[in-house]
Amino acid sequence: MHKCLDDHSNAFGRVNTIKLFKASILIFLFCYTLQLLSVAHMFFGPGNYMVPYYKSNNIFLKPLNLLEGKQYSAYYLFFLFGLLGSILSYFFLPFKRISLIVCYVFMMNIYHKTAPLQNGGFSLLTIMLFILLFINEESEKTKNPYLRTAQFSIANIGFIAMRMQVVILYMVASYYKLQGESWMDGTAFYYVLYNDLYSHPMFAATLINQTIFIKLVTWFTLLFQLLFPILIWIRKTKKMMLVLGIILHFMIAWVMGIVDFGIIMILMYILFNSESFNTRLLYLFKRNAAAS
Repeated sequence: MHKCLDDHSNAFGRVNTIKLFKASILIFLFCYTLQLLSVAHMFFGPGNYMVPYYKSNNIFLKPLNLLEGKQYSAYYLFFLFGLLGSILSYFFLPFKRISLIVCYVFMMNIYHKTAPLQNGGFSLLTIMLFILLFINEESEKTKNPYLRTAQFSIANIGFIAMRMQVVILYMVASYYKLQGESWMDGTAFYYVLYNDLYSHPMFAATLINQTIFIKLVTWFTLLFQLLFPILIWIRKTKKMMLVLGIILHFMIAWVMGIVDFGIIMILMYILFNSESFNTRLLYLFKRNAAAS
């Protein structure tokens, strides 16, 4: 126990993992916001059709929910371009922590306004970005030994908390799937294909009558979500679970059309990669960015 406490307060060994994860979700958020611009007036502008979903009179929470107020709807582009600008400032300007805080405030305003339309992936993204506000991956450079120890501890606890968020998501999802007959009898994927909102016409036409395939996909999804919280911690099975997860979420993005959820969940797997693997990915990311 004493050794464990020392390890978590004297060093943070996931520096490049956090850097890669933070950069990845910010790039995703930037692209997501860009594609939102063309329809933003319908969600955020004056006379938008979004029903008020979340309100808070709390003086600390209200800044995260300004777009619910009609007086701010005319300035919705300020929030969207503010989010884009804060992401760019994170990558190209100093004071990254301030940029990240500003990014979080703008993102939460957009999230709360469109909460009824959001999926679990984006909700998970908001939690991750909140935790990242407290993680200083450059803690090693802090001169004050007490502050450095505190930052190491917060970073390690935050990293564990982010991993556990992913694990809990799968645990909850699998629990509720077990309560439904369609998941147990293998027909859940059939109803997905039958629903025009959540299926690609090409896949629906091709697979709707493939009973065996439908059952295999349904049970594979259920089994994966049941086993992920266990097998992801075992070194021999971790890579297999990550590969299977990428396949599953790529299928969700492509077949069901829930692209943002699929991408977000794949990005979450960065947290479970080894530090050495993420270091190589980060190097490739930086090299390609410099080349372009």
